[in-house]
Amino acid sequence: MAFLRAEKKKSGTYLRIVESYKDKRKSRHRTLHSLGKVEDYPPQQLEKIGKKLLELSGKKFEDLSGKDFEEMGRFNYGYALLIKKLFQEFDINTWARKVSRKHRVSFDWIAALKIMIAERLNAPSSKRAGYFHQEEYLGLSNQSIELQHFYRTLDILNENKEQLKAHLFKQHQNLFTARLDLVFYDVTTLYFDSQIEEEDSLRQRGFSKDGKAHKTQVVLGLLVDKLRNPISYHVYRGNTYEGQTMQDALKLLQSKYKIDNVVVVADSAMIDKANRDFIDQTDGLTYIIGDRIKNLPRQLSDYLLNRENHRQLSNGDDSYSYASYEWQGRRIICTYSERRAKKDRYEREKLIQKARKLLENPANLHQLRKRGAGRFIKESPKGSYQLDLEKMCGDEKWDGYKAIATTTELEAPQVLAKYRDLFEVEHAFRTLKSQLEIRPIFHWTNQRIEGHIAMCFLAFIFLNYVRNITGLQYQAIIKALDLMQVSQVKENASNSCFYLRSKVDEKQEIIINKLKMSIPGHTNSETTIKQYFI
Repeated sequence: MAFLRAEKKKSGTYLRIVESYKDKRKSRHRTLHSLGKVEDYPPQQLEKIGKKLLELSGKKFEDLSGKDFEEMGRFNYGYALLIKKLFQEFDINTWARKVSRKHRVSFDWIAALKIMIAERLNAPSSKRAGYFHQEEYLGLSNQSIELQHFYRTLDILNENKEQLKAHLFKQHQNLFTARLDLVFYDVTTLYFDSQIEEEDSLRQRGFSKDGKAHKTQVVLGLLVDKLRNPISYHVYRGNTYEGQTMQDALKLLQSKYKIDNVVVVADSAMIDKANRDFIDQTDGLTYIIGDRIKNLPRQLSDYLLNRENHRQLSNGDDSYSYASYEWQGRRIICTYSERRAKKDRYEREKLIQKARKLLENPANLHQLRKRGAGRFIKESPKGSYQLDLEKMCGDEKWDGYKAIATTTELEAPQVLAKYRDLFEVEHAFRTLKSQLEIRPIFHWTNQRIEGHIAMCFLAFIFLNYVRNITGLQYQAIIKALDLMQVSQVKENASNSCFYLRSKVDEKQEIIINKLKMSIPGHTNSETTIKQYFI
């Protein structure tokens, strides 16, 4: 049987009339005629060639209708090609082969991992849903993966998560030549819908950053570099105080990854006296941290709040000023922003309005007085409640001010710029929680929770790498990959099938070119299309 083949090469797309034949029971192809390079023909001439070929077969162009062909299925090929490319970029196969030799698994756990990563990027859901969706992806697996093998793959990830993190860090250094001299650290909480907790489990009740009271949760600490690349992570019991996690993260940087001379950037919740002392006493570590200006000695805070001691700076549309003061081995830099002052006044006014409403129903005030709007309510000696005007006026003096402490030798504007970049790790957490839906809500055991988070971490590294290379936002990347599809089409006359690829749009073209991915031609035989995923 003869057919027209479009073959994509670096120099362009070439058309050939090809005939399939059997040679020793193997299907082979030979070229009957070469039509040359597509780009050398104007579109009208290509249409004439197509019409003439159709007429030679005894048909007219006008007679061609949908009844001659039938779509048998539609598959996504974008995720498979991307994951194949990123497995090569991060040399995941080398790590995976070592794991396979260690565990001697009898199933294709690497294919299961690829399917879970594709699902996590595409439409985050349960492993059970991934089991049912696996047939929607072309090229991720040569055979159907059993449901139990998805869960077993999580166990394998858990048992080898430290080796995976070390491998990814090494590849990070190879792929990004910039020296790791600045790290951002923060923690978040991942809550479960269930309230069940066990003594030795990671699932414990604790302070939730999601505002989910009485939920069991785990605590996740994340290290991110200045390019928003995740460096490493650690999972803690849900009742762990966030400040207690920082020393573990920094010890990991120095012991496992042999990193020194690093500036650690974190918010004020991370740094208590123990953490500050640890960094001060550790060679090669300095910090830039949010400080609590209200906790500083009166003489120091009065100096920093005095605008006559400030220097003026500009940050885009927002102008601000700063003053600095050397104190107890560190430099305190206090900034004032009119934009921040307006925001502080607005937020405080909302709390005051809420406090007024609380006074209308004082039954629960005793429990609420020390937090939120309750801070602005005081109890009289007679047991009645009223607004605390002194507290309200006292808070007003801090509007617009923010303090940062540092042990670096950087100039104040540089320190402030690096602290502003702390939003990078906050953005990373938002991506993990919203885009990748990292919450392990379907898992109960420590092993499965850890395995699930390891898989999400790998998916996030992949997604972030594509963002850095292409300059596209996360959602644009996912949308582009979603639309990279092929249809399996059957020609009813010959009862043979071929694959028809969807048109490549602008964002898909960016991903393909920037990552140097090879994609199938517009039409492909079953043999041809499989070669793109080997």
